[in-house]
Amino acid sequence: MNTFKFSVRPQIHGYDKFSDFIQAHEVGPQDLIFTQRFLYDSFMQETTAQTLFYDDFCGGEPTDIAVDEMLAAIRGLGFNRLIAIGGGSILDCAKVLVLDSQQNVAELFAPGVQPERKAGLLLIPTTCGTGCEVTCVAVLDFPGIGSKIGKGFEAGFADTAILIDELLATIPYPVFATSSADALVHALEIYLAPRANPYTDILCINAARLILQGYKRIIEHGRGVIQQDAKSYLTASNMAGMALANVLAGGVHAIAMHFGSAHHVPHGEATRLFLPAVFEVYFEKQAGGKIADIAALIEDVLGKPAQGESPFGMLERLLAEVVPAKRLTEYGMKPGDVHDYADKVIETQQRLLVNNYVPLSNLDIAGIYNRLM
Repeated sequence: MNTFKFSVRPQIHGYDKFSDFIQAHEVGPQDLIFTQRFLYDSFMQETTAQTLFYDDFCGGEPTDIAVDEMLAAIRGLGFNRLIAIGGGSILDCAKVLVLDSQQNVAELFAPGVQPERKAGLLLIPTTCGTGCEVTCVAVLDFPGIGSKIGKGFEAGFADTAILIDELLATIPYPVFATSSADALVHALEIYLAPRANPYTDILCINAARLILQGYKRIIEHGRGVIQQDAKSYLTASNMAGMALANVLAGGVHAIAMHFGSAHHVPHGEATRLFLPAVFEVYFEKQAGGKIADIAALIEDVLGKPAQGESPFGMLERLLAEVVPAKRLTEYGMKPGDVHDYADKVIETQQRLLVNNYVPLSNLDIAGIYNRLM
């Protein structure tokens, strides 16, 4: 019997401008805004809310050590709602900061630990990538074990996810490119996942279509169309995030998590690197299943592939124009590393690998690395 469960947890509100959100949600002194200083300076100086700045603790993606320092700082503050405004790193940290616990990050990430929440939680993305405003998963880098780890906290679901078109104008193009590519990865991976269901299928295929159409418009009309298409990108990211809240991603994320940790590569950049190569392997192994739907979608948006080219080769050519990628050696990976890296993926990322479209062996993963050297 094919059974499934699908949940939609936060309410989703949309606004054109940040000031509209402030007014509608009556943001005031009993709220704590967790964000970056440049975002605060650009949009939030008129608010009366308390503030906590990500920049004071972390210069890149969050580590367990940095989040322990954030936890120490936030425990001395009194607030009714935590309002996190930023990219996926900030929103993921907020899901940990709002937990009602005196434990450190390592203890919170231990199996079975699920604290309650001590305040309301509003999550507001400024990128169009992770969709984590509608998920309960927090992904942190643990340098001590050399890998990124994700954990879902039931209390980490926001009360409200807020989409604000204006905020997308603040991000530099490279951040837009890699974050939107991560949303594309979510949509495509979850569509193929063994636990996908009719609801995630609808969300994923439509999210992927919106992003691919947007990328085609960038190539045809230039980067100036991105702000015109802001609502489409935010919607696509959010839809993929809703799917991710119900079904985990798979092999692309598993391989990217370890590589990103080992070479300090931002998450969206890392997932974009591995998407076409992993899907080429899937297509070679089992072209007749649901991956044929994705191939048809790519051809519907982009046209027919060149002679001898697969749809995923055509996808790589599109991504190369919109989200340029480097070879793995340019990040410092050596050919002799491939089997050790593959072993580490299998050791640390089983929660993701079980969601692969088809199984990937150590040799398969090593081969994917080799393709991209």
